[in-house]
This record gives sequence, C-alpha cells and structure tokens, in this order.
Amino acid sequence: MAEMEVPVLCYWNGRIEYGSNGVYDRSTPRMIKVKRKTELSILLDQLYLLTGLDVNDRRSKVRIFGRFPSAVQPQSMLHFLLLPVVNDSSLETMLEVPSKHPSIKNVELYLEVKSDGVVVSAARSPLLANPGSSLKRQRMDIPVKLEKGNSNGWIEDEEDVDIGNGRDGDMTDKNPSSDAVAQVVNLTQDNNISLKDLNQDSSSGVSKPCLSSLWLDDHDLRVGLCFKDIDGLKKAVDWCSFRGQRSCVMREAEKDEYMFECARWKCKWTLEAARMEKHGLIEIIKYTCPHTCSCAIEPQDSYMEFEADEFERVIRIHPTQSFTELKKWYIEKIGYELQTSDVRIAKNEAIKRVFGDCDQSFEDLPKLMAAIHSSNGLLVDWKYDLFPNPKFASFRGVFWAFSQSIEGFHHCRPLIIVDTKNLNCKYQWKLMIASAVDAADNFFLLAFAFTTELSTDSWRWFLSGIRERVTQRKGLCLISSPDPDLLAVINESGSQWQEPWAYNRFCLRHLLSQFSGIFRDYYLEDLVKRAGSTSQKEEFDSYMKDIEKKNSEARKWLDQFPQNQWALAHDNGRRYGIMEIETTTLFEDFNVSHLDNHVLTGYVLRLFDELRHSFDEFFCFSRGSRKCGNVYTEPVTEKLAESRKDSVTYDVMPLDNNAFQVTAPQENDEWTVQLSDCSCTCGEFQSCKFPCLHALAVCKLLKINPLEYVDDCYTLERLYKTYTATFSPVPELSAWPEASGVPRLFPPVIPLPPPPPPTNVAGKSKAKTTPRSNKKKT
Repeated sequence: MAEMEVPVLCYWNGRIEYGSNGVYDRSTPRMIKVKRKTELSILLDQLYLLTGLDVNDRRSKVRIFGRFPSAVQPQSMLHFLLLPVVNDSSLETMLEVPSKHPSIKNVELYLEVKSDGVVVSAARSPLLANPGSSLKRQRMDIPVKLEKGNSNGWIEDEEDVDIGNGRDGDMTDKNPSSDAVAQVVNLTQDNNISLKDLNQDSSSGVSKPCLSSLWLDDHDLRVGLCFKDIDGLKKAVDWCSFRGQRSCVMREAEKDEYMFECARWKCKWTLEAARMEKHGLIEIIKYTCPHTCSCAIEPQDSYMEFEADEFERVIRIHPTQSFTELKKWYIEKIGYELQTSDVRIAKNEAIKRVFGDCDQSFEDLPKLMAAIHSSNGLLVDWKYDLFPNPKFASFRGVFWAFSQSIEGFHHCRPLIIVDTKNLNCKYQWKLMIASAVDAADNFFLLAFAFTTELSTDSWRWFLSGIRERVTQRKGLCLISSPDPDLLAVINESGSQWQEPWAYNRFCLRHLLSQFSGIFRDYYLEDLVKRAGSTSQKEEFDSYMKDIEKKNSEARKWLDQFPQNQWALAHDNGRRYGIMEIETTTLFEDFNVSHLDNHVLTGYVLRLFDELRHSFDEFFCFSRGSRKCGNVYTEPVTEKLAESRKDSVTYDVMPLDNNAFQVTAPQENDEWTVQLSDCSCTCGEFQSCKFPCLHALAVCKLLKINPLEYVDDCYTLERLYKTYTATFSPVPELSAWPEASGVPRLFPPVIPLPPPPPPTNVAGKSKAKTTPRSNKKKT
C-alpha cells in the first residue's frame, strides 16, 4: 500500500496577515505533495532546489513555519498560529493536520530565507494599530523573509488547487480533541531560533506572537513562544522537566513576571517569562539552556534532590547546622516546613557532596574535631604512625566522646554496651561504638572510635579511652561479644574491666553466631537461645540437659564460659534484662543505619547531628512528662498497665521470712516472691529491677505501693537529667581552627596482599608435581 501523500501549499515573498482566526497569507502559493513520513532534511533539499539557494553553503539559513490550528474559538471556529518546523517531529505534526481536521484539505508552509547575512521578510502585517505605544517589555526585532519553491521528483506541481484553507472563519473544527487551549511542549535543544528571528514586522519592528501547540512533541522551549496564561507555561515546563528527568521550580519576581530555575542550585538552566502588553500573552523572554547539572534524577527523587541542593548551600558554609536550624532556614527561604526525616535525608546527601573527597577528609577531620572541642568540649585521642618527618603521619584511628554524653551518663544505668560496625568506604573503616541505656530503655550514645582493624591493640585503646575519658564508675556491666581479642584485653592483669570494677556479659546473639559456626544444628541453636533467654533457673537447667543429650561437645563448648556471662537466669540483675546487642536497632534508633559511602568527616557530622537531635528530643519529652505530673518512664507504666489488664487471678499465701507464694490455679504454676530483696523465682523482678506481675499481686494483697520497689534508674527525673546538657554552636567552616599537636594526616598505608605461594617445579615434571589446589586457583 502506497504511503499517503499530503498536499502542501508553500508561500514565500508574500505577506502574512492576522485576521480574526489568526495568521494567513494572501499571496499565491505553490502546491507540492509530500509523503507523511518525509524527513525534514529531504524536504529542505527540495526546497533549496526550488529557491535556487546553494545547498552546501546556506542550509542553516532557511526556516519553515506552518499555519497550525491551535485553539477553538466561539462558534467552533479554528484559530491559526505559526508553528516552527524545526525537526522531523514538528514536520510530521504539520503533515498530520488534514487527518486530524477533516475540514482542512491542505497544509500551509511559510518559508523564510536569510541571504548573505541580511534577513528579508514577507511578514509585513501591522499587528498593532499604534506600534509606538507603551508596551511592557517591548523588544526591537529583526525582520525575516518568506520565499517560494518548486518541486522535483516526489514534489508535484498543481495548478488548480483549493487554497481556501480556513480563511477568516470559513471552516469549523470537527476534531473533538482540539477543545483545549494550546500549550507549549518541548522544542529540540539544538534549535537556536531566537526571538529576533521569528515573525516580525519590518516596517514597525513589532514581533507577532507565536503560540505553542498540544501536538508539539520532542521539542524544547524557546524565546518568543507565547502562552494564554501562566498555567499553560507551568504545564509546559513541568512536562519538559518530566521527560528530561529534571525538576524545576517557579518564582514570581513581580506581577506578571515569572522565573523558572532548575532545582539543583548549581545548574545554569533558567527561563524567564512575562505577560506582554502588545498581545496580552505570557511570552518567554529569556531562556538559558541546556541543564548544566551532572545527571538526571528520577521523578520520585526530585523533591529530595531539590532539598539537598538547597541545603548544600548552607552546608558549604556551616556544616554543623542542626536539623531545627535547617528547618527554620528552609521555611524562611522556600516558604514551607519540612519533616525532620526529610531534613535528615537531605542533609545527609548534602554532606556527601560537600565532604566527598576521601583523601581530603584526613585534613578536614582534625579541624572539625578541633572546632567541636573548642565549642563543646569534645574529648579526642588520635592514633597515627609518624613519618620520618614528624610533621606528617599516617592516620590509624581516632577516639572521641562528647562532654554532654559524659555528663548524661551519670544518670543512666551502670551499664555499657560495646559493638562495632563495618563501614563501606574506600579504606574499610571499623566504627567502634559504646552506648548506655537511659531511663526509658533508649540507647544513649557514649563514645566512638574509627580504626583500621579490630585487634587486641585497638580494643585495649578503645576500652582505655572509655575508662580514662568517659567514666570511672565502679560496678559497671559491660555487654560485649565473646570476641577473643576483646576478652584478652578484659582479662589482662590490672584491667579495670574485671570484677568488682566491671562485670562482663555476652550478647546472646553474638554467642549464638559463634556456636552456629561450629555446631551447624538449628535445633541445638534454638535450645541455646532458650537457655540463655529464660530468667528461671529450673528452665535453664532443663535446656542444658537437653543440649547435653543432643550433643555433649556442644555442652562442653558452652561450659567454657561462666554461666553468668551468657545466661539471664544467672545474671544477678547486672544486665537489666538486656540480652542482645542489636546493632541494627541501635543505629536505626539514631537514624544512622545507612552510614555507608561517607568519608570520615561525614561520619562524624552525622553522629554529631543525631546525638544533638536526640538530646533535644528527649529533653523536651521528659520535661513535658514531668510537668504533667508523671514520675516513671514507659517500661514501668506499661508493666503496671499490664497488671491491671491481666486476666489471670493469682492466689497469694504468706511464707516464712517475709516470703510469699503466688500461684495461678488455672495454669498450675507457682512462684515465690521476696519483697525484702526484690526477687521472684520467675527472675523478672531481679533482672529488670521493678516488680513483676507476681510481685504486683503481693503488693495488691498487702496494699503496698509497688513503686517503692522500682529502681530509681526508671524515673523521669533521671531521664530529664540525662539530657539536660546543651550543645553550643560550632564555628563556620571557614573558622575551623587547626588541631593543636596533631601532625598533618595522610591516608593509612594499605598493606599489599601476600604473594602467591612459590611453585618450585621445573622441567617436564612441572605438570605432575603441581598441587591440585594450585591448578584450581590459576
């Protein structure tokens, strides 16, 4: 089936006029027929032959405009505007006009030709009766010229053609989809048509409006394009942004004056538009393109990218701005409030951009530490290897603790949790972290350290830093993993992490991890978990017997560790019921679970942000709770609420020595409660240090206030005092001082991997004597 040909009327050397239905030309056109899928370059080749121009020399000086039906007027009349034909898509748009509008038989094209640097125009219509009147943003433009052409080959002359293509209201629009006002879509980025090159009046110097169309595909915006209202322009810019995977924002400078900018503040893309008095339309008056930002963004990430771009301006000057300060700045700058979670994500991204140089961070980090030390009393201890020139050194690690945390720890439980996290970065740092637990069972960040490796030396350095700089409290419970290097440091002679200075307890999850690596048996692993988690000694003994029956070697492996180190039933209340170090939970509580892809400076800034935010949040919470008359935190109040809702009826019988037997007839269970030493055979009373359900039943019978047996560590007063310390503003980046006594730091020396084992084989026997394992490796 032959491809459809479209009759095209070509005008040049004529006069474009504006009637009630838009543009038209009363001159005599030349009729040609063009196939629907014709490329613009092929059409231009034929038009150059028709006009007699030099194809090789002047191709860029010929431009085409189409008479395009863009909007519906009252009484269903078409309104015709000029459509620039700048690529294959816009040409196809014009050639589709007859198929979309049955009342239109021909396509009309107006040619403009620029010869020898002089632009001559056929557009001589007086658009305004008084061109000298006062116009808003009036521009003086250069006239253009329209010429005619002939056909050759596939272009065919027609003498008797109908050129009445919609003159002054002689046609109606029968296309139901054209009932919307024309909008701008994109022109190609390669299109350099400026406003002064478009339809202008050579006699008056007044340009004529060129409106956009809903059918313009794959184009870019350009100077001189007009819109009925600002909504049309906004939709056009939004559509361009969506297709280009960019995000743009609009600001109204003055009345009827608008500016669009790329959401990324370093990008140079801008568009300015204003309502022009000469035609009453919104016209693009300045357009700077293309985008200079590094890469496109996904539409769903555009808001986050915009927020990060805005915050980047602040971070480059003042990287320690708090979330509250950034939220306030954003309201003043942009005009609406962000959620703290959005501020956190945007600042994290901005920090990555500003402090993204891994090697540069070794110079920035001492300055940051010195700035926080001078403003907030940060305690720091450096590890490095000096070069032959003592002014320079290779960085190995840094320990730091905030004075606010040290002060707050006095009001926390006598318990410290230590753990590590591998950081996914260039030098594979290990983050060592020490935390406490506050009165509301929240993790409380206490001390940190970066180190290149986990070893006996690094653990000794970290634990010594805690004892020397953070706390000298006696009777601490230290919850850790059963790591051999860590245990070696704890058990060293003279260590202040031995009893009675400290009581080491194992994280049950870490213990199970080691156990499962040796005994690959899920049933055994479950028995060990049950034995460690139960608070009742009878149940513990039962689980241990089951383990021994299942695998005696597994029982021997567990017996190498004292039972009070890993079993809650034998803990004697040292660990406050905390059995596992949930590293993921710990970092999620402080919103730093995604610490990867930062440099050292970025990690410190993130931890500083979260610590400062947690102090503000819990201080406000505890202060408000105290004002409401509350005395205890949620762990206690929830237990009391549970006792009121408990459907089990307990029978209480007094025993000797102020003890009480508590039974649940429906469950055939019994427990012994001793209020004088705060204990119950269920184990929860002494492990958590507040009354269990059985103790509450005794208190109810004796009409005793159960709060008398709640440890003071659960009071709101303790929680309030934990977070009373405040943080002072940190100097701006330009004012960060040099770190005193610290040499200039360089990246750590990364040891080379060991060489492959030598193969001392020679001659013909090489293939026979080479080990099989070596063959597989090679």
